Amino acid sequence: MKPVPGCVPDALDKIIATAKAVTHDDFSHSKCLLKVMGKQAEVGDLGSCPADIYLQCWEIACRALGVKDPYENEKARGDKTALGILKSLQEQDLQSCNQNPLNLGIRISFAGAMLDYSGLGRADMQENTLAYLNNAPALDDTDALVAAIEKADSAMLVANRAGEIVLDKPLAEAMLAMGKKVYLVVSSKPVFLMATEKDAANAGYPDGVEVITPGPAMYGLVPERASSEFRDLLSEVGLVCVKGCTHFPTRAPQRDMFFILNAPEQEVAEQLHIPSCRLPVVGIKACAPWSAPRAV
Repeated sequence: MKPVPGCVPDALDKIIATAKAVTHDDFSHSKCLLKVMGKQAEVGDLGSCPADIYLQCWEIACRALGVKDPYENEKARGDKTALGILKSLQEQDLQSCNQNPLNLGIRISFAGAMLDYSGLGRADMQENTLAYLNNAPALDDTDALVAAIEKADSAMLVANRAGEIVLDKPLAEAMLAMGKKVYLVVSSKPVFLMATEKDAANAGYPDGVEVITPGPAMYGLVPERASSEFRDLLSEVGLVCVKGCTHFPTRAPQRDMFFILNAPEQEVAEQLHIPSCRLPVVGIKACAPWSAPRAV
């Protein structure tokens, strides 16, 4: 998916939020933003994918702000809040709702994609999680995803944000219980709110889940820029399930992937052949390489 001009103001909005996460000083916010805008103007190119714009802006902003991870504390809070939500869900014995662990894991991961881990308190997030568990996706390939998991001997789960990674754990544990080799992909370095190895550790994934990174830092999964070891695994693993809208524009051309994502952006909605709407849309979708997603 090629970058569009709208990516630029969106990236700059993220940079303003990043600066505000570090300091309340308006002058520092302006200084950071101007440095990012100046460097981007020098480049004079949107790059080959949206990830280029966001990663460049992030790296410039971190240098301007003098920090490695502006969101370190916020991500830790998101992980802690999500752990509390997951514990509450488990205490409510959701297994009794006539869903096997795999289907339930998919539904919890689905709900996790909808949550705002920075803007809501735990009580609101927990209430929203229960509501999302009962919502029907705009696109629903759950049956196809379940069948693919049952068939595969190994699975790769590509994490999205801190906090959200906690609610992906039941899906990973369900696949592990089925005898699958499970790989959890996280960002090699802090990039905005992307989950890292630290977030995976905070989430408490079992030892059987192997936590890996694509190699170089990136915003979204850009396979052609990953390490050769990661590209080999990506082509060989039995199933790939990707969380988050961030990864969708950079999906791998060499294989199908399942996506569990929140897609309010018009460009992504068009790719999925769903109507653009003001409210977030979540879909579970299998995407064929180099072609529009198949109809559901």
